[in-house]
Amino acid sequence: MIKKICFIFSALFIIISSTQAQGIQSLAEQGLQKAYNMELNAAEKIFNKMIDLKPEQPDGYFYIAKIHFWTYLATHDPGEYQVFLRFAEIAIEKIEKILKIDKKNVRILCMSGNVSSYQAMAFATNESSVDAFWASKRAVSNFEQVLELNPKYYDAYLGLGLFDYAMSFVPDFLKWAVNLTGLSSDKARGLRYIKTAYQKGTTSKTEAAFHLAKIYTDYLADYDSSYLFSKSLIAKYPNNTLFRYVHAVSLIQDRQYEKAMESLNFIIRSDNTKFPQITALANYRKGEIYFKRNQFARAVDFFDAFLEQSKELDLTGMAAYRIAISHKHLNNDTEYQKYLIQAKNGNQDIFEDSYAKRKSEYFVKNPIADIDLKLIRFKNFVDNRRYKSAIDSVKILLSNELNENQKAEALTVISEASLNLKKYADAVTYAENILTSKTENEKWVYPYSYLIQAKANYYVKEKEEALRLLEMAEDVNSHDFQDYIQSQIENLKRKISRM
Repeated sequence: MIKKICFIFSALFIIISSTQAQGIQSLAEQGLQKAYNMELNAAEKIFNKMIDLKPEQPDGYFYIAKIHFWTYLATHDPGEYQVFLRFAEIAIEKIEKILKIDKKNVRILCMSGNVSSYQAMAFATNESSVDAFWASKRAVSNFEQVLELNPKYYDAYLGLGLFDYAMSFVPDFLKWAVNLTGLSSDKARGLRYIKTAYQKGTTSKTEAAFHLAKIYTDYLADYDSSYLFSKSLIAKYPNNTLFRYVHAVSLIQDRQYEKAMESLNFIIRSDNTKFPQITALANYRKGEIYFKRNQFARAVDFFDAFLEQSKELDLTGMAAYRIAISHKHLNNDTEYQKYLIQAKNGNQDIFEDSYAKRKSEYFVKNPIADIDLKLIRFKNFVDNRRYKSAIDSVKILLSNELNENQKAEALTVISEASLNLKKYADAVTYAENILTSKTENEKWVYPYSYLIQAKANYYVKEKEEALRLLEMAEDVNSHDFQDYIQSQIENLKRKISRM
């Protein structure tokens, strides 16, 4: 009888434990769906309920840490940083207790890797580089252990892939830290791992899709692929303004401005007080679109809104520079001078603001000419797919006396426009002429010339010549727009590899 009673109690315990585990998992899924749709208060309530039900488990603490991690990345709010660190530390304490008893628990090991990943990214954002590298090393070690124990635990591939990809972009002055921690990098492998997590993972699909959308836009200039990932995220989580912003940026890079406007208008209407910087950035991107359309008064309105709302330095230099140029087109010389000086004050670690500072300093010393303003408008023709207008306008301009900087920019505009109209021989001729210019201020045109020539050769099936020109583009790509030009180079390399 006693054995029978013990058996019944054991069976009941297994059933209750299984039910509780299922209940916790169900709550986790509900909370994540709320969090991804930016219903953060509702999500945090659900995760707190998980803590109440299972205070010894790390899950609830981990998910709350995750909410505050993403909020910190979007806002750079020091308070969010501290809350994230606190919950991450509690989660780690709970994780370590479990792993002391069950070292081969792959779910908990993967969670440990994810917490360390978030710590690494938060430390890096907070400019604590050495802490970031050591957290990265812990994360990679955890993910590798998971896959040694279970090669089919595909969620672990996301973290490994992100580190593989990110470490490829560590600046030279921090390479010592990479060597110290023993971390390696491989962009191709990193992308493959992230795609594996997206295709085969269970809990990592959403974040993998987000990172893929970013990588395809920022580093590979593959806007079609980025669009597919960001579009799928928006369909599932329509209120997520971060997903919508990434979607809009990809569309802008692909010169699909009307579609981008839909997402930007949604973000501005939503006015998410939890993520005010995303609203500010949406205003910047609308200003960018109007600027590229040569609608300068409208551009000023949205760039001004961005400068008023932004809590960060990023893009403030470029916004001020474009406001200055817009006012010059509108014959507002006082405002032009005012914003030209402000254009020096952006974040010099990003190429947009370093370009704005350089150009503003040049125009302070060298009064902007009517030809310079025309070149800006003609470049905008290309950005609006008005290629014939760009060619016709630049041809007239080239008949005038231009200085070396103006000549180089004019040839860049006409060569790119010719390329887009499939006039490949003309595109190559104009691009080759760029290399004969002696510009001191627009040296970015040299790698861009090689890139245009490489694209023209790719389109006429001259694979080897295209690769040679891409190599030359990379060799001299150390000036303005370096990241953008490199993304175009990577995109063409991938296309050629499929020939």
